[in-house]
Amino acid sequence: MRRHLLLAIGAMVAGCVQTTSDPSYRPVSLPEPYKDYPAPPAGTAIEAGVPVKLDERQQEAVVSSVLKWMKDPLSASFSEMRAARNKRGWITVCGEVNGRNSAGTFVGMAPFIGVMKGKPAAPDFIVVEIGAFNPERADVETLCRESGVAPASPKGS
Repeated sequence: MRRHLLLAIGAMVAGCVQTTSDPSYRPVSLPEPYKDYPAPPAGTAIEAGVPVKLDERQQEAVVSSVLKWMKDPLSASFSEMRAARNKRGWITVCGEVNGRNSAGTFVGMAPFIGVMKGKPAAPDFIVVEIGAFNPERADVETLCRESGVAPASPKGS
């Protein structure tokens, strides 16, 4: 009996390890021509923008672009999306997405960041990073904050 219990506990722990290390999305890569751009010099500051509200078309562009990276797009759910426009007119968008991983388990909300481009009638959203685990999670949160996209207010405030 004890042997079966230890075996069951071992299986549960193995399942937990797989769940926590397997995100609900595939690795993000930038599309052409952006993927060939050189990295900015070390210490380059990010230009913070002012908060803007995304219209329905822009929100749809964000959702459809993020879904392309999800392992199970039908399982995806999103938090509130926040955006900021900088002096050059670029809109940085941040939010969170949850979905099922390869094992079919929901792994929790993962922050994402990207840039909106295109005309208002036909917006295009480029996903830059999704970060379920550190250090990517911390990178996304820092980029969002530095871009002027304030984090969602804590519940109850």
